[in-house]
Amino acid sequence: MSIYCKRARSSFNVAVWVFLGFTVFIGSCKNARNPKKKTETHENSALQGLEKKLGVSIPSGSNRAYYEEIASWLGSPYKYGGKEKSGTDCSGFVLVVYQRVFKIMLDHQSSKQKEKSRELKESGLKEGDLYFFKFDGKKISHVGMHVAPDYFIHASTKRGVIVSKLSEPYYKNAFAGFGTYRY
Repeated sequence: MSIYCKRARSSFNVAVWVFLGFTVFIGSCKNARNPKKKTETHENSALQGLEKKLGVSIPSGSNRAYYEEIASWLGSPYKYGGKEKSGTDCSGFVLVVYQRVFKIMLDHQSSKQKEKSRELKESGLKEGDLYFFKFDGKKISHVGMHVAPDYFIHASTKRGVIVSKLSEPYYKNAFAGFGTYRY
């Protein structure tokens, strides 16, 4: 290879590195001027993705970790006594979410979760508060967690982890109250 070719290639390499360095510098200056804008845009798109996945509108200032956790469980199959994404029952699902998000230990039985929770009115609901049901009409047999007004997430025996509406007649007729562990 001639000396001329080596110099030309060397000059070309230097030019590429200068261009790349300049591009990175300019890009970082843009972000340095308004670093919040990029973060806010990312936050908004992440929340919009969660809203789309859950099918509800998430209020600003909500516990994002909670919504990310429950969204990651959507579609998990039902398994009596289970508490893993590969198979869970309603109280096992609630138990794991409470451990991971709120650092609160619960029993693995919906009736005991109801028994040890503090009763709550619908107007005071926050993400993660509990919805209790009596499907046999006698004792608490099902639990779900608040997602948004009229919406709760739970492990359905037929469809696995899903979001449902409390106003649906099936759930409305079996509803037995709200509860919270966060006093």
